[in-house]
This record gives sequence, C-alpha cells and structure tokens, in this order.
Amino acid sequence: MDPAEAPTDPLVVRRRFAAHLAGQGIEVGPGHVPFPVPPTVTVRYVDRWEPDENSSLFPELGDSPGFPKPDIVANLDAERLSGVPDASQDFVIASHVIEHLANPLAMIVEFDRVLRPGGLLLMLVPDRRKTFDRHRSPTPLAHLVDEYRRDVRVVDDDHVLDYMIGTRDASDDTRDVAEFTVDNMAGEIETHRRRSVHAHVWNPDEFGEVLAYAARELGVCWDVVDVMESGAQGTHGDEFGWVFAKAQPSARRSGRRRPWRAARRGRSARLAAS
Repeated sequence: MDPAEAPTDPLVVRRRFAAHLAGQGIEVGPGHVPFPVPPTVTVRYVDRWEPDENSSLFPELGDSPGFPKPDIVANLDAERLSGVPDASQDFVIASHVIEHLANPLAMIVEFDRVLRPGGLLLMLVPDRRKTFDRHRSPTPLAHLVDEYRRDVRVVDDDHVLDYMIGTRDASDDTRDVAEFTVDNMAGEIETHRRRSVHAHVWNPDEFGEVLAYAARELGVCWDVVDVMESGAQGTHGDEFGWVFAKAQPSARRSGRRRPWRAARRGRSARLAAS
C-alpha cells in the first residue's frame, strides 16, 4: 500500500496531548482503554466499579483489554472527586467522561479544584453529530445550569429515556416509541444508568458555551494549551477536546476570560490566545 493511502493513526492527537503531561495526576473514568500516557508520568484511576463489576456491565466488550483496578473508588455523580484534595494534581484526564455525568458543570468545578496552578486538564468529548447520538437534540446550557443549581447527583430517568429513544435501531427494536415510558422501562432504565450512558450531548460550539459559562459564572479560569478539532486527522473522527492549563492566581484575579473564547473558536483562536 502506498504510504500516502495508509489509514491515519487515530491516536496521533491523543499522544500529542499526552506529551504535555508531567508529574502525577488522575484519570477519571478510564473505561476499558485508559488514556495512553508517557512512562515518565504517574497516573491513578478514579472509577465507580471494580474490574469484575465493570466487565459484567459491559459483556459486549468480550476479550478486549481489561478494566484497570481503580486507585480511588468513587461514584462520580454522587461523590464527584471528594476523595481528591484541593490543588493536589499535576493533571486530570477526562476522556469521554463529562457527557456521562449527572452534573457536568459541577464536575468542571471539581476539575479546577483538584488541579494545582499550572496543572493540566486533558478533556475529550464525543461530537453528537458523529456518534450514535446523531439523532438526539443538544443539551441546552440552561438545563445544565439548572442541574448545577439544584446540585443534581443522579442521572434522572428522562435522560436515560432520551438516550434509549434517540439511539435505538428501529430495525432491531420494533417497540413503538410511545412504549418508552418510565413505568414500562424501569428495569432497562436502571441497567442503562448503571452502565453510565450519554446523559448529555453536544457539538464543539455547544460545549464551548458550557465552558464559557463556567468561566463567566463559576470562577473557572484555564488557558488553552492544545486543541483537538472534531473530525481532525489523527483522531477517531467523532470527538473534540482540549488541553487546558489552570491559570495562576494572578490571572484569576484579573478576570481574564480570553482563553475560553478561544476554546469555542478552535485551533486558529488557540494560536491567537497562546
């Protein structure tokens, strides 16, 4: 095969992101394929389930790489990162995690809390337009704000039903959509909740509004270090993300917000902000 025609390695950007990491940090919700990190860093895993329980919840994974044993066992919805001290981490990895959570804004605040000044957040998010979520509507910012203000700590039934209806294959599931009610689907809803389905969905612009709100209203202040554009070569093609650096206290006092606007506009704006 002509090298020019060879498939692009989908981990190129992941490895580039990982090259920014140093010191010791955590990966939140590593799943069965933890983020590839260089051997020079120390990473601890934060997850809700032990490997055996994870494997039983996802039998379709078969003989794929096993789930790592968590160093910190935590229900990310109920407990968040309460077991991680303030300003204690050189980095946090959150790859395809934020969309599963009951309260994304609360977790963004948690990421900020546990990072040291200058510490890095590596965040990847699926693009709803390019995954099995393509038929679902985006989660409005107002909805996330309401969940944050109410301190929501459980993914509710309506979120799970929306996932079940929006991702169903009509050729395989002959049930009428009208049958998808909380009463009819109680057992399936609880199973999907334990499997931690996508409770919230966005494209890059929509999630950029979430980040902008966190900066404007919740006191989060991060600089953009690197960007993964949706559909870019060297990625899986269905995700977007950033490497952020927690701003130093002096930058926070100044109220700097430009990096968040850059995060919404993509790579060219990142260069302008750097």
